[in-house]
Amino acid sequence: MSNPHPIYVFRHGRTEWNTIERIQGALDSPLTAQGRAQARAVGAALRAALQRAGIAPRDVALFASPLGRVRQTVDLACAEAGIDVAQCRFDDRLREVTWGDWDGLTRPEIEQRQPGALARRDSLKWHHQPPGGESYAMAAPRAQAVLADLVTSAATRPVAAFSHGAIGRLLRGAYARLSPDEIIWLDEPQDAFFRLQSGTVTRIEATSSFGPRAFPRAQDISSAAGTTS
Repeated sequence: MSNPHPIYVFRHGRTEWNTIERIQGALDSPLTAQGRAQARAVGAALRAALQRAGIAPRDVALFASPLGRVRQTVDLACAEAGIDVAQCRFDDRLREVTWGDWDGLTRPEIEQRQPGALARRDSLKWHHQPPGGESYAMAAPRAQAVLADLVTSAATRPVAAFSHGAIGRLLRGAYARLSPDEIIWLDEPQDAFFRLQSGTVTRIEATSSFGPRAFPRAQDISSAAGTTS
């Protein structure tokens, strides 16, 4: 894909359920103090990235998942970046991949209810569908559809898209033309975000009082040819 303007892709900050490793999917939990700090930090890093690129915050088109943890992240990040959150378009296609009946459970709870279920998931991964939920293969078409719209928007203006871990991997993987096996092993940072432009995916680090990483720093991590590093 070739878009002249950047698409910045974010995951929400750390939540209460992230902390105790409880699966969220279509459900929700609020950001922790660390998650709120992460949201502010990525917003500050976005502001710096926009300044380096000569982009005015008012020119950025804003898209987001409608789930509460993302809304909270958008509010905090955009306040730091100087982007008017009132113009945000909430898109249901950016919602997280759901684990269906397993949403709201921890992995030990799933294993207790369905012994061997997680081993089956690990063996199938891309095609595994939790009961009542989505597989990566099922969620990929909506990620590809919303990505196409983001790329279209980025033909005329910069874009910022706030979503989740799994759907964010699908977005980045589709953009970089990665294989399913490559996509499922992409990381899901909450203290960094990604710039998608001219067929290349670039990771941009941020930091907060909860994290040691230097900010801002950008690193090319994948390309349209499907390579990663």
